[in-house]
Amino acid sequence: MTKTKRKLTEELFSPAPGKTDHTEIPYCALREHLDCCDGIGYNLKPVGAFLRGNLCDCVSSCETCFGKTRSLQSGSSVPCRTPSPNRIVNVLNQAQIPARYCYAKLDNFVNFTGNGRQIRQFVASWVREFNPNAPQGLILGGPVGVGKTYLLAAIAKNFAARGLSVKFVDFFQLLNEIKGAYAHSRSDSNILNPLIDVDILFIDELGKGRSSDWEMSIIDQIIMGRYNRNKIIVATTNYNLGPERYTPMNQKDLDEGSFGNFNLDGYETLEKRVGQRIYSRLVETCLIKELTGEDYRKQLIPKLQETPPPPQPNRSGASRGLDDYR
Repeated sequence: MTKTKRKLTEELFSPAPGKTDHTEIPYCALREHLDCCDGIGYNLKPVGAFLRGNLCDCVSSCETCFGKTRSLQSGSSVPCRTPSPNRIVNVLNQAQIPARYCYAKLDNFVNFTGNGRQIRQFVASWVREFNPNAPQGLILGGPVGVGKTYLLAAIAKNFAARGLSVKFVDFFQLLNEIKGAYAHSRSDSNILNPLIDVDILFIDELGKGRSSDWEMSIIDQIIMGRYNRNKIIVATTNYNLGPERYTPMNQKDLDEGSFGNFNLDGYETLEKRVGQRIYSRLVETCLIKELTGEDYRKQLIPKLQETPPPPQPNRSGASRGLDDYR
């Protein structure tokens, strides 16, 4: 029996006898909400320095789309979901979100020793109402260890899941990366241009560094480049979020030996770290919130039940080590 050859267009729009006419919605692994991926279609895991996303096996082995996340309905190819899990995986794998925060979620934030509960609620509301066509950035300030970077990573993952391109950078490491590019005779534009073009840029520890003229120029290129393109940043900083306040030179307080203007705040401000020009634009384009509380890492240190005995000199007169007490 000779097998009849058929063209692809005939298969799509005029199925052969015995085949379905594709009028019903075919089976889709994403619609089943399987436990292997909680229905999102991809999995995350830490690999090296960054998190990595992979299409879930339930999607890649789907008998309808074979991992393409598109199905044939009424003779037309349509996406199973928008944004596609393939798109989300690609975004996450280019985002460079630290591996330590692979499983960070807003709902899992637990440092409530300060105003963490209120900030978490605010951030969740801001993420939910975020409009890419009228974006507004966010800067989280606060002391070390209160959870700023955790929230930053959770926000980045949330936006990536919406199909927005994101990039996560530690500002100090970024500076070192650019210096390394110089050592290999590469232009810093190769590093900065992707940071300027991405939909949302996440900067951890904004302002960290020596505040040299070169570092200030890097900040200027990034912030101004995104500002002119109407693109926002989401950042954290350990510096005071308030504006720089100065005392004039002729005030009597300067008689004690201070020179020039000095900051009235208890610690250095973000405005001083990035300059008035950049700070002004950040205030215009970003919501600014301070996260308070205790260092969460220090809370994880177990309390010692007993104080170990102090080292005693041995017969030779040398101090005894820990192995001598075993």
